[in-house]
Amino acid sequence: MNCFRMKHELTETRSISEFPEEVLLKILTCLPSKDAVATSVLSSQWRSLWKELNTFRFDGNSYSRDYGRFLLFITNLSNLESLELKIDPAYMNKQIRTLVNLAVTRSMRKLSVHMICSCFELPENLFVYSQLVTVILEKATLVDVPLDARLVCLKSLHLLSVRFSNDESVERLLSRCPVLEDLVVRRITFTNVKVFTIDVATLRSLCIDNSCGKSRPEGVHGFVIRTPSLRCFTIKDRFSNYLQFEDMPELVKACVSVVVSDQPDDMFLGCLASTQYLSLCSLTSQTLSGICFLSLEHLELCTCSSEWWNLLNLILNAAPMLQVLKLKLFQKHCVQHDSIDSWNQPSHVPESLTSHLETFEWRQYKGTEKEREAAMYILANASGLKKATFYSEKHEILKELECVAKEVQSSCTFVFE
Repeated sequence: MNCFRMKHELTETRSISEFPEEVLLKILTCLPSKDAVATSVLSSQWRSLWKELNTFRFDGNSYSRDYGRFLLFITNLSNLESLELKIDPAYMNKQIRTLVNLAVTRSMRKLSVHMICSCFELPENLFVYSQLVTVILEKATLVDVPLDARLVCLKSLHLLSVRFSNDESVERLLSRCPVLEDLVVRRITFTNVKVFTIDVATLRSLCIDNSCGKSRPEGVHGFVIRTPSLRCFTIKDRFSNYLQFEDMPELVKACVSVVVSDQPDDMFLGCLASTQYLSLCSLTSQTLSGICFLSLEHLELCTCSSEWWNLLNLILNAAPMLQVLKLKLFQKHCVQHDSIDSWNQPSHVPESLTSHLETFEWRQYKGTEKEREAAMYILANASGLKKATFYSEKHEILKELECVAKEVQSSCTFVFE
């Protein structure tokens, strides 16, 4: 009876008002401010709950007529810490400056500005007097970063489709962030910046997206990255023809998807050598001379390049501690070749296969002769393998593989889907 009562109580539908106050506040935080305030009519419990919020959102596209009341409302709040603005500069040019100035003078911790249609140049005091810890800018314009800019508290900065005047304006902005730890960059093809230089000694996390556009810009364009304290690095880049990475000795996780035809992989992969987790998609796979991935435990490799097996073999030889290997297509633009163009059985078996590899996964497995040979080579030599998973659209290919695989590897668990 007690068990039945307990089960009944767990499955009984609860009213939203029964949730703890901290949960309700999190729900309100996700709503536009106008909707959050409107919940005050629900019941006596909700009447004053919205007043405890410290994050407010204003959608100028939907509520442009309510701007005056919104400004008066947030001006009188004593606990305002975060302001998120979605504004169309064509209709609210003056109001943007007022709201940004408010965020600065009130010493808020977070400011998010999303321009709906056109770009807008932000006021100078954002960079000079700000105590902001987090700044998210989307479709804003930073033409002239003030020479006296000093973002002394800024730890997280998102530059999403932000327009700069030139390469130097990017360097100037980042050099004025002495404690910056998190940086997100999404580039746009019509920017004036050719080489985006990220030279930040304190940076711990970096995410770059340069994958949207129709064609590559003319001339040299790309990234220079000097981040010696970086621990997490993600880059998706289909348009750069120049990538210069400097050593990242503290790197733990790297996700790299690049198409750089004018320089070899070891120009940037060598700087990722300390990582424990590597997710790699690269069309060029010429050489990894002298590179050792001594800490690498988890490798995910895209099979879009006809040379991917050569790259995999090089990494296997350079990563003696590898425990997890996954092969798959990463992005929508990745096109899988009919087969491995250059499969040749290695002259010696890498230590990573014989001693440490425990998990092997292969997605978009086609079952060509060369793919079967590569799969059998890995299965036959991975003496410590615990689980192997293969995914294919053709069930008969998996059945054929299953019969052969279990003959060469009897100690691990197989999954065929």
